[in-house]
Amino acid sequence: MKETQHSISTSVAALAALIRNCDAVDLAPILSTNMARWSTHPDFAVIPNARNFEQNGYFLQTLIMPEHVGCHVDVPAHFHRSMSDRTMDTFAPDCVMGPAKKLDVSGLDLAPGVLLTLGQFEAALKVAGHTIEAGDVVIFEFGWDKNLPAGQAGRDRDWWGKNNPGLSAEVCAYLAERHVKAVGADTASVDLGQRDGETTADHGHRTYFLPNLILIVEGLHNLAAVPASFYFIALPLNIEHGSGSPLRPIALVPRA
Repeated sequence: MKETQHSISTSVAALAALIRNCDAVDLAPILSTNMARWSTHPDFAVIPNARNFEQNGYFLQTLIMPEHVGCHVDVPAHFHRSMSDRTMDTFAPDCVMGPAKKLDVSGLDLAPGVLLTLGQFEAALKVAGHTIEAGDVVIFEFGWDKNLPAGQAGRDRDWWGKNNPGLSAEVCAYLAERHVKAVGADTASVDLGQRDGETTADHGHRTYFLPNLILIVEGLHNLAAVPASFYFIALPLNIEHGSGSPLRPIALVPRA
């Protein structure tokens, strides 16, 4: 028993040393009242003075939030009536943790509703030097942060929630065939193309990702700050019968 405990302690110490030699890069937006989100979802709101020092002797805010706000994960029950039993509380806490392979396609400057083609995807894979493997978390950097209200383009929150590029059926099929763990992006919907609130395609949600228990991570931020490879950590809330959950994602990046 002592030998087993010593082995565990040694392994924990080694893991702690590895983590200490990594930078943790925040990939989450700040949650704020009336923030940008998928246009038809309920708003997020903060009641800032729910408890205060003058009346209560301490400070506390109340949050009013849908399951799909900020950076969040979609599970099959969100999109498929036939999979209503595959809710958030049926997935392991590490369901969207794993080695991440980022594909920077921001230089393509894809317009809202336009889908990333297999050729463009394979070119980005080659530039990044990636081979997609089972258990990977594949993340697309469309550069969509620029279209947030505080971004370079200064779009309003409704525009951001109604417009984004997506993924072609061939790209979604490629990822599904390789049994990736999750797919994420810095847009409101990852694979769904949107133009002024009209969906142009939903191959991942509908056919290739959620039906195959490949989870979808939407609303990532700050992807330009991380390299092509890192370790992705994001923990969902254990919501009973949840259709998804907000996330606080970070990238663990080894220091040079």
